[in-house]
Amino acid sequence: MRIALSSFLTGGILFALLSSGPANARAKQSATPAVSSAAVVSCSIVYAGFVGAMETSNHAHSGVVQIRDILREPANSDICAASFIPISWTSGRDWVLTHFPSHSGPLTAEESKNCPRVILVGHSTGGWAMLSVARALRDKNIPVELTIQIDSVGFNDHTIPKNVKYGAIFHAWDALMFMTTKNVRLEDSKYTTLLANIVVKDASHLSITRDPRIRELVLNSVKSLRTELAARLLLSPAVPAAAPTP
Repeated sequence: MRIALSSFLTGGILFALLSSGPANARAKQSATPAVSSAAVVSCSIVYAGFVGAMETSNHAHSGVVQIRDILREPANSDICAASFIPISWTSGRDWVLTHFPSHSGPLTAEESKNCPRVILVGHSTGGWAMLSVARALRDKNIPVELTIQIDSVGFNDHTIPKNVKYGAIFHAWDALMFMTTKNVRLEDSKYTTLLANIVVKDASHLSITRDPRIRELVLNSVKSLRTELAARLLLSPAVPAAAPTP
C-alpha cells in the first residue's frame, strides 16, 4: 500500500510539473471543463477547487468536489463553483477571471472593492495549482478571501501570497507525510492571517479531503461573506467579514 501511494504521489508531482509544456496542450483540452463566454455570470462568491493529480475534476470521493456540489445547490444561487485538475490550473485561473473585468492590467481599487469574493481549495498537487492561481490573481490585484491547502505537494506551495485574506493548511499523518507541505509562510502578515495548521491523524492522503472541518471552514467563510455583502447592499458602512472558524 505504501509503495502504491508513493508511486501515486510521485507520478502526480511529475504530471503537474510537466503541465506547462506544449506537448500537453491536447491533454489540457480533454481533461478540463470547457470555459466559454457563457460562463460569465453574476456571482457574489466564486469557488475554485483543485483535486489531486491522479483524480478527475468530478471525482465523487474527493472532498474538494463534494464542497463544489454543495455550493451548486439551489440555495447557493449567488455562488459560482467549479473544480479542476492540477495540470489545467490555467483553465481554473481563466475560469475565475471570467467573473472579473476583462481589461488588461491590474484591477482598479474600485473594481477590487466591488468584485466577487474568491475561495480556493487545493488537494495534493492541487495545492500547488491553487496557489499558482492565487499568485496570478495577485498580479491582477484581485483579492482572495480564503485558501485551503489539503496535504499539499509542490516545490512552490509554501508561501501564501499577500492578496489572500485568510489561509489554512490540513495535512495527514500517514506514510506520505514526508512528501507533503506541513507549514506555510505568509508573503505579508499585514494582509494575510493563517487560520489553521491542522494535522489530521486518522486520515490518509486521499481521505483527508473529506475532513468535515474543511467543509465547515468553506461554509463559514461563505456565511461571513454573505453578511458583509448584505451590509454593503444596504448602503451601510463596510462590515469586515469575520474570520471563519476552522
